[in-house]
Order: sequence, then C-alpha cells, then structure tokens
Amino acid sequence: MMAFEERIYLVGATGNIGKPLVQKLLVNPKVALTLYTRKTSKVQEIFGAEHPEGKVTIVEGDYDNQKPFADSIAGHRRLFLLAQPPNFTDYQTIPRRFAETAYGAGVEQIVIISSTGAPLPWRVNLYGMASRQFEEAVLNIPNRKALVTLRPGFFMTNQLWGDLFTIKGANKIVDMREEDQTRPWISPKDIGELAANVLQDPIEKHGDAVYELVGDPRTPLEQAESLSRVLGKTITYEKLDEEQTYQMFTQQAGMSHLTAILRMQLTELSRHQKSTIGLSVLLGRDPQTLEQWIEENKAAFL
Repeated sequence: MMAFEERIYLVGATGNIGKPLVQKLLVNPKVALTLYTRKTSKVQEIFGAEHPEGKVTIVEGDYDNQKPFADSIAGHRRLFLLAQPPNFTDYQTIPRRFAETAYGAGVEQIVIISSTGAPLPWRVNLYGMASRQFEEAVLNIPNRKALVTLRPGFFMTNQLWGDLFTIKGANKIVDMREEDQTRPWISPKDIGELAANVLQDPIEKHGDAVYELVGDPRTPLEQAESLSRVLGKTITYEKLDEEQTYQMFTQQAGMSHLTAILRMQLTELSRHQKSTIGLSVLLGRDPQTLEQWIEENKAAFL
C-alpha cells in the first residue's frame, strides 16, 4: 500500500463540481480520498474502480443517517462539504452536523460551497437566506478550525436544463433580463478545480477565507452571440415579462410557486458586472469563459 501524506474527505463530490474536483485530486500521488455517497456504483461509474491500493475509499451514507460519516471521518485533516438538502429548512441542521462531527474528529479545514446569495440583505429571498444560514451554522461552531467558503455565481451547466429546449426547438433563449443585464456565470469546472487547489494548499494560507466565484458575467445578447458562433446558426434572445416568466417556470418547468418567484428574484438580484478579482490567481489560470464552456458542450445543443 502506498503511503499517503494527506487524506481528504469529500461529501457531495459526484456532480458537476465534484467531478473536476476529484479528478484533480486523484493525480496527486500524496493524497488519498474518501468519498461519501448514497451509492458506491455511482462513484465507480464516474471515477472508475481501479485505483492504487488505499487511494480511494467509498463510504455509503446519506443526510439523514450520518453514522457512516461519523465512523469514518477520523484520520482526515480536510473535508469538502457540498450539501444540498431537500428543504430550505435543513440548510442549517444538516451541514452543521457534518461539520461538528468533522471538527470533533480532528479535521483542521472544511471547504464549503455556498453561493453569491449569502451576502444579500437579510431575508431578501429564500435562496439568500438559506445560503446565509448554511454559512452561519458552520461558522458559529464553538472552537472550530479553518473554514473556507466558496460562493459561486450562476452555473454554466444551468443552460443544459433551461436554455437547451428553446435553443433546440426555436433557436432562441428566453429570460426576463434586460438586454444589457449581466448574469454572473461560473463554470463548475472552475469551482471544482479551485476547491482542489485550496484543499492541497497549506491550511494556514486560506484560513477562514471567503471567495466569491464569478468567472464570466455576460448579458443575454452576448450569450446568444456566443451560442450563434459555436453552433453555426443564429440564436436570438427573447425578453419575457414577469407573467410569461412565471408561467414558463410553473406550467412548463413544473416549479412550485415559491421556487418560480425565487428564480425571478434572483434574475434581478444577480447583477455582477465584473469577474471576481483574484480568481485567476486562485485557479492558476484564467477562468473558463461562457463561450469556451459552450464549445466544450456543443453536442448537447445540436
């Protein structure tokens, strides 16, 4: 068995953020990983089943029964925590239980995924409130160790479930944004790789840092232009009014009233004009642009 210098525990590392995170950590011969998942088969499907002995450990568990996590966290110095509870009311309790257990077992650094909604004014909407409560729940743990908070903006992958259908069906994207209103796009690849960098840096380097992650703010017209260039056909932008947007979310996408209103509010509240200062430093490269992401995922839109 190889001798590893660092053992990193990952909760929520099988999605769009987790895949680039784990892939970057896997190439470090000094790091061993423990992945907490509902299904072992899912981890093996994404990352393969053949790794050096001791390199990857898989623990099956979930949010409700965290005993498998509690039984396996000892011996790890770092924890990556991406919690997506089913209800907004759980954004305090579920992450805090993971974090309290981890710190109590000797974990010295936790990296959490929050959102750009966390610093919004108090109770301005449910999403911002949940993000803030999530951060505060972990931040306020007595005698805790380091806590690094990542606050990503609007995931570029969201285009695959929202814009995809109107692009394929009508060669257009639709939204309620003004033509010159930016959206704070960020590539999940950038989020995952930045998290991997933090988890491999000296713990004291980042301390209790908070990093906003906005990679490439773009207006809907700029998004349509990028789609047109990459796909080789004209994609237009259609601005919807509030009633049309609400109907689209509830009747076509099947969202609840609260979720639909929340999405509409976020459209107005997300007005980042510039990419995050220092993001290229944290990544060690330039952040991925919206057009680069579209190029990588071109096949999905054709």
